[in-house]
Amino acid sequence: MKFSLTRLGQFTAIVVTAIATSVAATASNRSPFGPAWEPANCSTFGLVPLVAALSDCGYVTVPEHHSQPNGRTIQLAVVRTRSIGDNPAPDPLMMEQGGPGGSTIGLFPSKIVPFTNVGTAILQQRDMVFVEQRGTQFSRPALTCPERVDHNVAVAKGELEFTDPGWITACRDRLAATGVNFSAFNSIENAADLYVVAEVLGYEQFNFYGASYGTLLGQYVLAQADQHKAKLRSVILDGVVRPDVDFNLGSSYSISQALRNVFAACAQDAQCNQTYPNLERVFSSLIDRLNQHPIPAKLTIPNTQKTFDVLLDGKDLAYAIVPYLYSTEDSRFLPRNLYRAANSNDFAWAEEKLSAGLVMDEAEGMYSAVLCVRAASVTVDPATLFPPPYPQLAFFGSQEKALVDRSCEVLQVELEPPFAYKNTAIPTLVFNGQFDPVTPEVYGKAVASNLKNSYVYTFSGVGHVSLVAKANTTGAACAQAIALAFLTNPNRPPDSRCLAEVKPVFEYE
Repeated sequence: MKFSLTRLGQFTAIVVTAIATSVAATASNRSPFGPAWEPANCSTFGLVPLVAALSDCGYVTVPEHHSQPNGRTIQLAVVRTRSIGDNPAPDPLMMEQGGPGGSTIGLFPSKIVPFTNVGTAILQQRDMVFVEQRGTQFSRPALTCPERVDHNVAVAKGELEFTDPGWITACRDRLAATGVNFSAFNSIENAADLYVVAEVLGYEQFNFYGASYGTLLGQYVLAQADQHKAKLRSVILDGVVRPDVDFNLGSSYSISQALRNVFAACAQDAQCNQTYPNLERVFSSLIDRLNQHPIPAKLTIPNTQKTFDVLLDGKDLAYAIVPYLYSTEDSRFLPRNLYRAANSNDFAWAEEKLSAGLVMDEAEGMYSAVLCVRAASVTVDPATLFPPPYPQLAFFGSQEKALVDRSCEVLQVELEPPFAYKNTAIPTLVFNGQFDPVTPEVYGKAVASNLKNSYVYTFSGVGHVSLVAKANTTGAACAQAIALAFLTNPNRPPDSRCLAEVKPVFEYE
């Protein structure tokens, strides 16, 4: 999950109105927080003023290792956004970002709450709590690795191998010199943090929403539900990571599966099939052509706007295609863009996506540490779960896995015990996207099969993560309706009739 959730909705009048009229009513009669709370100005986390006015911002101090409560500590950045409803439920929704290493605060309270309808809808029901996972952007310490940008640029220029470990070695040395213990950054400790935060904020129980890696974290939160004072009421998993599969190794298969779904959806749509016929063949021929005869291209480093020249081959184009599968908003353009490239040599769209990928907006040290400690949990070969991948995409899995393996050799973290399911009767809602290239439907269904009280829904034409999308995006309103019904009564199957109306959408010239 190297592409974070960054496709945002536009600022809507309904959100502004609902928040603005509710600030006075929600601002101040809450119980004081526990002694582990350290208040901070919400501008520290970049919140827009209207959301900041509804929010309590600060840091919660937690043990570096929860098994050593009197040992070293770290600090988690936390935002609690108060409900705008007249009679809010007592149990908040705690929302967690993916990656691993993505910024929860940088996404949900900064971009989802003020810019989408779903944020307002949830706040009408209950408080929302956003915990910046240990090691990520606003928490202390943050395991960011700016060294990765120079690595990515050098790889794009052909000056370094993709798996060269120089960047993670430099990042490790720099962070270790400040006292960072990489072995403390794992999903077990991460899950325990959330219970501590709930207790510090004074909640007796809470609901959990996880997107992408947040779904793996959610499964660890489930497993710990009987170990803490605060209770877990319900769980929503959106874009589900299967804990016994290496999603990097499986990426050749999952990306191929997502593309096959796009091609099939286009073939079944009369206008798409007429406008962009034989899309699968066009894709394969285009990749083959570029692998045989790479073309000149120009990339731009986003944070400096410096440009440099590269040769674009079939593998590069494959990497440029993947973000179109992640984003439901972007997937509609994929058939059009493939035809533009094949017929007009228009690769501007590929240059744009490859340029955006040069700068990672995750805490890469956290990403590597979390994956490395999980080696004992990964027991299932993704080849047993999918049909063979496209030959042109077979490189993905081995290349992505090798990059993580090199990082693990550098970090040398202590392995956590194999993951095991516990507390499986807690109600769980599972969302899958038909076009998801990294957490496909087969993963979500497998996870749900281990849970006694789960509801599973797959959204046609939707990419990676279904709930947190702007209004009018395919499936957004339906996902919101199902999630809100589930949160109201998680022990009853939510009304899912809206799924019949969710269809893939494609863009035309």
